[in-house]
Amino acid sequence: MKRIINISIAFFFITIMLVSCHSNDSKEKDKSTNSITKSYSITSIKQQALPTTLRLPAQLNAFEIVDIYPKVNGYVKEMLVDMGSKVKQGQVLMIMEAPEVEQNSISAYEKYNRTQAAYVDSRDNYSRLLKAAETKGAVSPNDLQMAQSKMQSDSAWSKSEKANWQAMETMKDYLVVKAPFNGTITQRNIHPGALVTIGNKGDAKPMLELKQTTKLRLQVNVPETYAPQLGINQTVSFTVEGLPGKTFTGTIARQANSVDDKFRNETIEVDVLNTDNTFMPGMYAEVLLPMQGHDNAFIVPQIAVVTSTEKKFVVKVIDNKANIIDVQTGNEGNGMIEVFGNLSIGDSVIVNASDDIKQGQLIR
Repeated sequence: MKRIINISIAFFFITIMLVSCHSNDSKEKDKSTNSITKSYSITSIKQQALPTTLRLPAQLNAFEIVDIYPKVNGYVKEMLVDMGSKVKQGQVLMIMEAPEVEQNSISAYEKYNRTQAAYVDSRDNYSRLLKAAETKGAVSPNDLQMAQSKMQSDSAWSKSEKANWQAMETMKDYLVVKAPFNGTITQRNIHPGALVTIGNKGDAKPMLELKQTTKLRLQVNVPETYAPQLGINQTVSFTVEGLPGKTFTGTIARQANSVDDKFRNETIEVDVLNTDNTFMPGMYAEVLLPMQGHDNAFIVPQIAVVTSTEKKFVVKVIDNKANIIDVQTGNEGNGMIEVFGNLSIGDSVIVNASDDIKQGQLIR
């Protein structure tokens, strides 16, 4: 019995020793594997501009656009245009009627006539008294002063009523709606007999919408990184989704000179002639903007720039050790990218960099 127990104990210790040896062998193998240094490719930094072409979405919009609302309350008497009508500046678009406006104008004119007659009478009276005052003692100074004051008061009253009458006449003019510029009627939301009221609040639709379509604005938002490379009169090309296979050109006419706080973009506009109605306002386009690049930029392969959630950086190698250098990026193309940071011409950077590389790590 004792012999069996001794054999079992011996077998137990032998098993522990074998497991321990296997574990040590595994650790040594893992240690040997981890000691292998990853191979990195190194390149030298160059300083030069990197010209490229930037593709951005854009939209064609009417050069001028206006929603036409009523300036007075009234009824639509006659519609002289419809959706799609081509109109000229000053052309009558519609005629409204408002009997109360007509009556107010007539009433204002009558008041003006009465006050004008009173002013003429007081003026003539003052003139007579003034002439009579040439004879000493014929007219008292007080009577002359009162006559003059009455004339001035009647004059002011008459002018006030005249201004009121002219305002009423202007209100009558608002009953005839005219086009403020040449363009195309793109919306018509009313018909003869409809009651229209002043105001454009809430969901109220305009009576008419007028757009200038013979000249359009191609509007594109350019990221602030690229915006400084653009200038007025610079030629750009663009394509339109609705006209596949065709490329058009234009020149930059306006720049916002301001960066949007939300999207960090600057809006630029390209004037597009459309006398042959090739385009329609609202069309989507793709603009090709030629970027000249930055003369003070350094260029590296795109894969050399590591982008993390916190920053962008390249790994510069000094004395076979990794140095993390924060950078900003610019133009990119043909596998290269502009970078800006604490770098110099000829510096060595890792091409196949990654965020696994740590500061001071040995690079072989």
